[in-house]
Amino acid sequence: MIAGSTGESSRLVFVGGDGDVYEAGGGRKPRRLTWGWNDDGGEAQRLQYVWPSYSPDGSHVACFGVRAGEEPEAGLYAVADDGVAMHEIWRRGSALPICESWSADSRYIALLLQEGPGLKLELADIRHPGDSLALAGGSPLFWSWSPTDSHIAVHTGGSHTVYGDAALSVFAVADGMEKVAELCPGEFRTPAWSPDGKRLAYVEAGGGRELLAFHRIEDGVSEVVHPVEGHTVMLWSPDGSKLAISQALGDTPHLFTGVTLVDVRSGRTEVVNENNVVSFFWSPCSRRLVSISLEEDSGMQWTVFDVQGMRSSLETRFYPSRETVYFCWFFDQFAASHPLISPDGGQLAFAGHLPDASGKRVDGESSIYLASLNDGGKAERLAAGQFVCWDTRLRQIAV
Repeated sequence: MIAGSTGESSRLVFVGGDGDVYEAGGGRKPRRLTWGWNDDGGEAQRLQYVWPSYSPDGSHVACFGVRAGEEPEAGLYAVADDGVAMHEIWRRGSALPICESWSADSRYIALLLQEGPGLKLELADIRHPGDSLALAGGSPLFWSWSPTDSHIAVHTGGSHTVYGDAALSVFAVADGMEKVAELCPGEFRTPAWSPDGKRLAYVEAGGGRELLAFHRIEDGVSEVVHPVEGHTVMLWSPDGSKLAISQALGDTPHLFTGVTLVDVRSGRTEVVNENNVVSFFWSPCSRRLVSISLEEDSGMQWTVFDVQGMRSSLETRFYPSRETVYFCWFFDQFAASHPLISPDGGQLAFAGHLPDASGKRVDGESSIYLASLNDGGKAERLAAGQFVCWDTRLRQIAV
C-alpha cells in the first residue's frame, strides 16, 4: 500500500502503435483516450499524439497532437481522465513541440517549443484555452515546477562561466509572473525542487568555481553545499533527505559517471554507484534508485541499487524506442512529470524492443512493457506503443 493513498490502483498512460493515447491499470485492458481523425481520409492528416502526462490531481492527461504535411501544425490537448471530454488548449503552425509538464495545481502547462534555431518556453492556462504566455527563450533550456505551488524555475543558456547571458530564474506564476529569484547558474541542467517546495537545488557559478547550492525560497538565501565538477544532473529523493547527483566528465554529454548521494542536512556525500549511467530515477520509497546503462551491442540494462549501495541488475535488457531514448537523455527534466516507476515502487514501464536469444534487437513495432522491480525484472508486454509513463497522483512515500 501507499501511505496517504485512497486505495485507487496505479494507472499509466501510453502512446499506442497507432499514435493515439491509451490508459491502462487496475487489471483492465487498455482503453483509448484520444481519437486521431482525418480531414480527407489521408493518413498524413491524422493527428499523432506525443508526450502524454497526468495532471497532479489526476483529472486530465495532457498531450501534444501533431499533424504532418506540407504545413505541419501542432496542438496541446487536455483529455479528461474518463476519455470523454477533450479540449484544445493551444495551437501553433510555426513551432515544433518538444515536451510539456503540469504545475502542481493542475492549472498551467509549461510547453517547450523549437521555433527556428532556438527554444522557447510558453505557459498555457487550461482555464483560458487559446492563450499562452512566452516565459523564456534560449538554448539549452530546462525548467521545473515547484511540487507545492505555482512557482517555476527556468534555466537557460548553460553555465554563466561560459556564456554571459545564461540565467536561472524563479517565477511566481499565480502572482502575475513575478520573478522572485535571479541566480547565477553553473554547468548543470534541470533545477531540482525539494519535495516541500522550500528549496531549489542547482549549481552556482561562483568565483570561477562550480558549487552545488540550495536556494531557500522563503528568504532568498543560497546555501553552498560543496564544489562539483563536470556537467551535473540531480534528483531530490521523494522524502527530501537526499539529493542524487552525477556528472558528465567526458566528451559524451549524455553519459554520466556514477551516482553520489548528498545528505541535504549535513552535506555529507556517499558514492552508491560507480558505473557509468545514462539516467537514474528514485523509487517513491526513497530507499532505492534505478539506473539505466548502455551496454555495447546489447541495448540498455536496468540496475536497482539502494541507498547503501547494494546493487542488482534486472533480467530485462531492452532497445528503447526513439521517444524513450530522448527521455533517457534528459531524464532529470522528465523524472517528476513523466515517471517510469510505479507509485508503489514495484514496477517499471518502458517502451522499445526486447532482444532475441543472442542479445540482438528484434525487428518490428515498438511495444510497451512492464517489469517487476521485486523479482528480477522479467518484462511482460502490455501493448504496441512508443512511450509510457505512470500517474503522478499517488506518488506518496511507500510503507
